[in-house]
Amino acid sequence: MKIYFLGISGTFMGNLAQIAKAMGHEVIGCDCRVYPPMSDELNSSGIRFFEGYEEKNIVDADIYVIGNAISKENRLLKEILRLEKKVISGPAWLYENILVDKKVIAVSGTHGKTTVTSMIAHAMINSNYDPNYLIAGIPNKLKKSWNISSDEVFIIEADEYDTCYFDKRPKFFHYRPSTLLINNIEFDHADIYENVEMIENNFLKLINTMPKNSKVLINENKVSNSFKDSLNREYFDATIELLSLDTKNIHEENKLLAAHAIEDILPKDTVLKVLDGYIGVKRRFETIFEDKNFELIDDFAHHPTAIEETIKMVREKTENLILIVEFGSNSMKKGIHDKSLLNIFRNQDTYMINASAEQGKIFLGQAKELTNNDIAEICALDIKKKTILMCGNRDFQGFQKLILDKLIK
Repeated sequence: MKIYFLGISGTFMGNLAQIAKAMGHEVIGCDCRVYPPMSDELNSSGIRFFEGYEEKNIVDADIYVIGNAISKENRLLKEILRLEKKVISGPAWLYENILVDKKVIAVSGTHGKTTVTSMIAHAMINSNYDPNYLIAGIPNKLKKSWNISSDEVFIIEADEYDTCYFDKRPKFFHYRPSTLLINNIEFDHADIYENVEMIENNFLKLINTMPKNSKVLINENKVSNSFKDSLNREYFDATIELLSLDTKNIHEENKLLAAHAIEDILPKDTVLKVLDGYIGVKRRFETIFEDKNFELIDDFAHHPTAIEETIKMVREKTENLILIVEFGSNSMKKGIHDKSLLNIFRNQDTYMINASAEQGKIFLGQAKELTNNDIAEICALDIKKKTILMCGNRDFQGFQKLILDKLIK
């Protein structure tokens, strides 16, 4: 089959395209801009792609897989629809062609999905299993971010973000999990949700679709009491288990969650022992530079809770911390988390990237907008070793490279 992926440079869509190629399909794609590492991965997989959504980049195909970043005003999409071509969302294609025959372990939550998913894959692979998986990140110890095999298990991140321009339900409805792990539920994605209750309602609807032989594992301390009350009020076919975890930091908590998710496959102690060799995912608390005077950590945290947990791990090692936060997500840019961020910023030297003028006033005296002139001071030697923690889900507008270059020199 000839498949055209519209929006191929995203992590989910790019990995999905590679899976389709590995299954023997002819795969082509297009995006507004395709850049490393995804461009390198697509090229190494022999996938041809175009840059730019101009009509000239359309290629005749059997089916067109549409990414959720593609709006109905997209010029290339309009041409595909004008030609009355068959379209499908990425999650729907994945289910119909692969997941329908698999035992799906879905890892959900506002944050931590990529880390826990990769931990599960790591534990199974290093215990002589060959699981299917799809990770929205680049695991440091796995050969790639996806795998297709004859194993019955498929491990996937279950995202609560919308599916496609014609299907505004969360992606996770398409995965029909046998095991659903809910790590946490907080308010995020302010571009499509008005409040956290809307997100919780989608989780409840998902649980309601799960059959009797399925199970739901919930990190008890990371969901609201009202959500737990709803679980008690309603009847569900799936077995629901609330996990009460007592750990010293988010890393240890994620390891325990991974162990619980596959306790029917591997003993918990075995999983935890194997995960001692886990070295993480790129951009998830990743040290990208270290010498005797500095450590530069890159982290994907873009929600106050995740930022706070990341700071907590740094504080276990040092008090000499400089925090740099990028306002990259829709929720951050809209100011949804300003109050929580203000409490975080008060406790350490903080710089902001891409904050609005109004946010600059709100955080006045607690944080300042990062400029080129601040780089020298940030990278100046101190009495104690300095840790620079950069949190954000974008590219830090080039400031990370400037800091890294300065530290290297």
